[in-house]
Amino acid sequence: MDDPGEVRLRAAREMFGWSGADLAGRVREAAVRRRLRSGCSRQLISDWELGKKHPSEESQILLADAFDVPEAMVQTRPWPTWLPSPDREEATVPLNRRDFVKAAGIAVALPTVTAQPAFAAERTPLVGTETVQRLQAAVLPLTTMPTVQRQHMVAMLDSCLTTVTGLLHTARYDTRTGVGLNQLAAQLAQTCGWTRFDVGQQDQAAALWNRSLGHAKAAGDRDMVSSVVADFAYQGIWTNNPQESVRLLDGALSRPMHPTVRSLMHLRKARAHAALGEGTASRHHLAKSETELARSSAGEVPSWAAWMSEADVEIDGGRCLIDLGEQVPGTRRIDRGLSLLTKPRSKTYAVFQTYRAEALVHEGEIEEAAAVLTSALGTARQIGATRCIDQVAQISDRLHGHRSVAGVEQLLSRVRDARTAA
Repeated sequence: MDDPGEVRLRAAREMFGWSGADLAGRVREAAVRRRLRSGCSRQLISDWELGKKHPSEESQILLADAFDVPEAMVQTRPWPTWLPSPDREEATVPLNRRDFVKAAGIAVALPTVTAQPAFAAERTPLVGTETVQRLQAAVLPLTTMPTVQRQHMVAMLDSCLTTVTGLLHTARYDTRTGVGLNQLAAQLAQTCGWTRFDVGQQDQAAALWNRSLGHAKAAGDRDMVSSVVADFAYQGIWTNNPQESVRLLDGALSRPMHPTVRSLMHLRKARAHAALGEGTASRHHLAKSETELARSSAGEVPSWAAWMSEADVEIDGGRCLIDLGEQVPGTRRIDRGLSLLTKPRSKTYAVFQTYRAEALVHEGEIEEAAAVLTSALGTARQIGATRCIDQVAQISDRLHGHRSVAGVEQLLSRVRDARTAA
């Protein structure tokens, strides 16, 4: 029996339509970018796939580069679990698949998801463009709804992802329909990843984003690939690994993409450089983000990127300035951004409030900081955003020496309650 690692490596290669020689070439290119030497060949790829040899740690990193998988995934997950593979079902809950399909108005009898390859059996249903359109109409409201509502729809989102990947694995469809199904799966896996990220489940978030990356590549959707890379970069910033974020974004920004997506990539890179204390690079990418966002009106914005706005650039730009030690201008910029932010984005509003509160603490404005943190905590608890609650708690811990200041004692009490509830 084939070793699971070798099966997954072959499946990942075939998913992207690469020959063994193609993958070997990409591994050698990755080695050159890292100033390493690699004798990777078609024969070595074959040996890995047949289980005759096992890729070394260095070879796994080069393979990850070839597949555009973050190095952090290789370092924290065992071989071969980090390999991209759209047919993996980790971190999903297959609830009510048939109910979801019925609600979408799809008149097909879905088989149970099995390990059979697509096109394997003539009895499997023929899926066409109309099916994809109905699925898209059913899924879009779920992936774009505000977090305060989406937190209650996690099981349904998981079910949708299971349904779509089930169609990819067991149904019959033409190339165009396959592209549409992979795009939909990529969008769902990305959203499901954010539901995990928001409650602090970093490994599950990364696994789902890895699946999203695989589906986006299979669909040939460069903008979606870039968007998922931006998610990994944000995770790197959030988990104190901005160096990895810079590396990821350096590679991604070399590709063509929609101006809105490019604006997001530059904004993430500005944040990463600011976290590293690199002011010149941070300001450069912040200016690039502003320029690209201004160009975005020239074309239709992908639905999954429609949230990106001037408010995001202003507030994240303010956070860059704060990280670079410029508290006052940073706070002013955050205030401008908060005034532009639409209310349905409650999670984003709560996170951005904590940025402002941190700057206020640096400025010694303790009473105002406590008020902002109290507001952010209330919103975070309402929408179930654990990472926002943790962020509020971390900043609040610095206020224990200011209990006599109005609002501080009340804030600390609410933080204790939130930690107990968690």
